[in-house]
Amino acid sequence: MTDECLSHPSLYVLGGALRQHRQNRGWSLRDLGRLMGIGPSTISGWEKGERRIPAVPLGWILGLLKVKPDECQLLIRLHEKSDRAIYVESVDDGVTSLQQAYDRHTLRTFAWAPRIIPDSLQTYDYAHAVAGPRTALPDDVDQAVLARQVRQLDRDPRHRHFLLLGAGALALESVPPEVLRAQLNEVTNPGNRRRVETRIVPAEARGASSIEPFMIYETAEKVFTVVLKHEHATIYLSDPATVAGYRATFKALHQKASAYLAKEAC
Repeated sequence: MTDECLSHPSLYVLGGALRQHRQNRGWSLRDLGRLMGIGPSTISGWEKGERRIPAVPLGWILGLLKVKPDECQLLIRLHEKSDRAIYVESVDDGVTSLQQAYDRHTLRTFAWAPRIIPDSLQTYDYAHAVAGPRTALPDDVDQAVLARQVRQLDRDPRHRHFLLLGAGALALESVPPEVLRAQLNEVTNPGNRRRVETRIVPAEARGASSIEPFMIYETAEKVFTVVLKHEHATIYLSDPATVAGYRATFKALHQKASAYLAKEAC
């Protein structure tokens, strides 16, 4: 694995998505190669993220595999960004976020959430409480939560989520205690514990309060992308030095954290 590949983990996310769709069709590399007139070793290189797939063959593959239109658009946009170590995505209600590709096609997620439970793990009641009556229509909140829950079903069953919560996330004035208890139990119940490990970083942990939220995605090939969400944009960082810094920060926070216990929600 070269340094160049390490700088562009979106290649691995895209390749993993293509492999998953091919396997869902029950096709081997030879089957797909025969239909395209391309050697299976070339397709394997694309799926492993070792080579950047040209745009035209990408379109052929998506068509042959009958990938749904919204997923096609997502993977095409991911391909357009796959030669960049840093890219910024504007928040636009009419465009599906590239982060959904990372949610769906990576194997591990590391999240630092100092103030609010991450969107992808929120319950209906918690999402309503956080949004507030003036910032979002109730139906819009319900649809957003439902869409996120449906996307969880598409995740690789091997996926694991490591969540570090700041103490401030346990004391939001807008979230009633019973809603917070239900939310915390949701992300730590026995059925989810295989996928979500939740720990609490205490308020007295030195420096934790000054660290803004971030997420780190890890692919099956052990390459990483850092995602920073702002009000109007999402930033994707994959420069090895930058990634190493965020991984070190997560490790330091994890060392200060304590395992979440059900009694803490009582």
